[in-house]
Amino acid sequence: MTDLRTDLRIALVAGTLAQGGAEKQLVYMAQALKQAGADVRVYSLTRDEFYQNALQTLGLAPEWIGQFTNPLLRLGTLISRLRHFQPHIIQSTHSYANLYVSLTGRLLGTLSIGALRCSLRYSYEDTGNWNRLLMTTPTALIANSQSAIHELIASSLIEPERLYLVPNVIDIPAFDITAPPVVSEKYQPEGVTAVFVARLVGFKRLDRFLRALSIAYQREPSLKGVVVGDGSERHAMEALAAELNLLPNVVTFLGQRSDVPMLLRQADLQVLTSDGDEGFPNAILEAMTASLPVITTPAGDAGFVVQDGLTGYVVPFDDVEGIADRMVRLAKSRDLCRQLGQAGRQRVEQLYSFEGLTDSLLGTYRTIAKRQGYPYILGMLSR
Repeated sequence: MTDLRTDLRIALVAGTLAQGGAEKQLVYMAQALKQAGADVRVYSLTRDEFYQNALQTLGLAPEWIGQFTNPLLRLGTLISRLRHFQPHIIQSTHSYANLYVSLTGRLLGTLSIGALRCSLRYSYEDTGNWNRLLMTTPTALIANSQSAIHELIASSLIEPERLYLVPNVIDIPAFDITAPPVVSEKYQPEGVTAVFVARLVGFKRLDRFLRALSIAYQREPSLKGVVVGDGSERHAMEALAAELNLLPNVVTFLGQRSDVPMLLRQADLQVLTSDGDEGFPNAILEAMTASLPVITTPAGDAGFVVQDGLTGYVVPFDDVEGIADRMVRLAKSRDLCRQLGQAGRQRVEQLYSFEGLTDSLLGTYRTIAKRQGYPYILGMLSR
């Protein structure tokens, strides 16, 4: 494990603390760095959101820097706060906060690290003409997926030596505490449950799940679906479910929930049907930790995390029939579900456990400091 010789001051700048995968990984990063002995502070453009309590429990109550809607005034607020803290590293946890981080880093003469937690194409769609500055102005950029790294290299936007990979992780013991392996009840008294967990937005393509479920249900009536999440597409997707005769008995919309681990324990398999705009889908890690087999499209790094035929199935994006076929295959064999699910749990334990995050982060900082010429930071890190 990498240790710190002395307190390394790190400012984590978040675009939001809402209930999402990037925000959960922010909490993990803050926790890992604090446990390593770093002096960590979190600054957020938003407040009073889902993960604020988790940070407060860690003794890392986030400081609000979003008092103004004007970006320049927000930048001024961040600079003012960080002048007092004097961090050695300023790190963004959302790509649209990268420019705040890089400009503050330049003014204070400190190392700035940006983030990319989705595909580069989606980032362009989300931020428009700002995207080039968001990607190129930080000293270095950390992505959570190999697919995003490859996109950035192919784009020639940023030198490869400024790109770093820190995959998502999950706190397995904490997951098991909130969702004990022994399940007392399920959504349905009988049958096989396929669960879909995501924000209900366009690129998550819930329509594929619903169409696949409709086909699979005709072949295996024991199969039922559960949708966990909310978003702009919910009403349209409920209308589609009604059109496909899935409501009210075949699929259930639960909305956004705070007990996702427990809901996963009650399911039999998970399905992810996103387009290619994902980075590293956090929902997959949670499902595999719950020992569920996962059926996924090759969105972002999903096709790498899920091993086809070993921990689940990877199906081409628009192959709805293929998704349905895998759902039926799993619904007909509890033993196959158990076999793939256990293999997925072992893969998470080996590669994506929270315990490895400290070494991953501090090792990345060490490499960045060495390559980009920050000897005072390099001197604070030892092995």
